[in-house]
Amino acid sequence: MPYEIVTASLNARDKSGRIDVRFGPEIKTLVVSRRALLSVASPPRATELRLLQYVDTFCQIAARRLAFTNGDTLRITANDVRRWLCAWQISESPVPIQAARHPLHDARSG
Repeated sequence: MPYEIVTASLNARDKSGRIDVRFGPEIKTLVVSRRALLSVASPPRATELRLLQYVDTFCQIAARRLAFTNGDTLRITANDVRRWLCAWQISESPVPIQAARHPLHDARSG
């Protein structure tokens, strides 16, 4: 589902994020828990920079949940991030690794 980010900020006191997002005609507020911020990347950081770096990830997580939730506020937790990461890793198509087969070369035989 297409979305447009309206605002994003970090609550300095509890290190949680707040993102206002427009999904179609509706504006939803995403509350990103501190643990979600810590879980989204390594090394774990609950900073405004981390929130802004991964704002699209949090919006994608919310977009997937919109059909199953009511209300104007969605809470994004560490469990949501873990489920998103697992789905992302599974969806990547593996690239087959082909071993390069070279005949052994004996330096003595020239």
